[in-house]
Amino acid sequence: MMSRKFMRDETAVNIELGYILNLIVIMIFLAGFTGAFYLRADASSQQAQRAEFTDMGSEIARDITNMYLSSAHSSNENNISFTMTHDIPLTLGGKGYTIELKDPDSDGMASVIIKEGSYEIGTRINAIDTQVNTDGIVYSGSGEITISMTMKKNNTEETETWVWIK
Repeated sequence: MMSRKFMRDETAVNIELGYILNLIVIMIFLAGFTGAFYLRADASSQQAQRAEFTDMGSEIARDITNMYLSSAHSSNENNISFTMTHDIPLTLGGKGYTIELKDPDSDGMASVIIKEGSYEIGTRINAIDTQVNTDGIVYSGSGEITISMTMKKNNTEETETWVWIK
């Protein structure tokens, strides 16, 4: 008796409309799960990018420091030049980036800045004094970075040092 009542009830939801409503509810849940996954994946990508930017900045700073210290303790009295070339990855954390060498700031330290969009990591080069001129910018699409250093000593015992990347 109860089943006949339900079979003849015309106030119930249409079957097609019920399928559509179920589909909409399932789509909302799937969108929520997918969105949460991508937010988590993006955070992991940024964390990997930060670590890779820091590692690369440290490597470049190490190379520049080694060049600078080698030239300071060189027996050559006049001019010293170093050039070093490294392969760099096209992407870090899945995104392209730029590497920029900045002049010493008010603290007296030059820095290597690696940035992607508004995100940037700076690595200070603490072995270089304020008298060193630094310059250069490299884009990740080039696939390599060339670090060059020239130290010139003139007759008045003043030293002019240039470090640049290209």
